[in-house]
Amino acid sequence: MKERSHAFKIITVHEASDLINNDNVTLLDIRDEESFSQGHIPDAINLSSNNIDEVINNSDHEDNILIYCYKGISSQNVAQHFCNLGYKNIFSLEGGFTEYADESD
Repeated sequence: MKERSHAFKIITVHEASDLINNDNVTLLDIRDEESFSQGHIPDAINLSSNNIDEVINNSDHEDNILIYCYKGISSQNVAQHFCNLGYKNIFSLEGGFTEYADESD
């Protein structure tokens, strides 16, 4: 019997800040390496095809994982992929890093 995948939750920058400040959360930035090097949420990991297996192997299915991209669209596909793998606490950042950077100014 196939395990039913869990749904991810889309959260605002304010909710993401609360999650980052109050909980143990893994931050995954799925933007390209150049964009990541120009700025990212502190402690984020730049997720790519080169390290996704390592991230998956080193993460527990109960971990809080926040995934973000540029504007919050592509991150939803990656969030769903993690849910399909059985992860239970997956979040996608609404508005992506663009919104995060605007709110942080």
